[in-house]
Amino acid sequence: MIVGQPFVAATKGPAHDAMVASLSAAYDKDVVSLGQGASIPLCNVFQTTFPKAEIMLLGVEEPKALIHAPNESVDPSEIENMSLSLALFLQKFAAARS
Repeated sequence: MIVGQPFVAATKGPAHDAMVASLSAAYDKDVVSLGQGASIPLCNVFQTTFPKAEIMLLGVEEPKALIHAPNESVDPSEIENMSLSLALFLQKFAAARS
């Protein structure tokens, strides 16, 4: 049996800081961090191949989404807020890199 190793994302760096600021602005709330079970083993490949990259995993979901359940759904406002977050991130990260 092949078992993937857990992935631990860095929580410091310019991309992380830009993402936290963007999420906070889009949702008009402070960002909180929490650990999640399981992992996507491919993230370790990315981390090994690109050791200076900041790897962030984002999902479009909210508490009532019932992710991976037969009746999974997503509130349209969640899609809107995540889209805004990503647009703000691209602006903030580009500005930080120039």
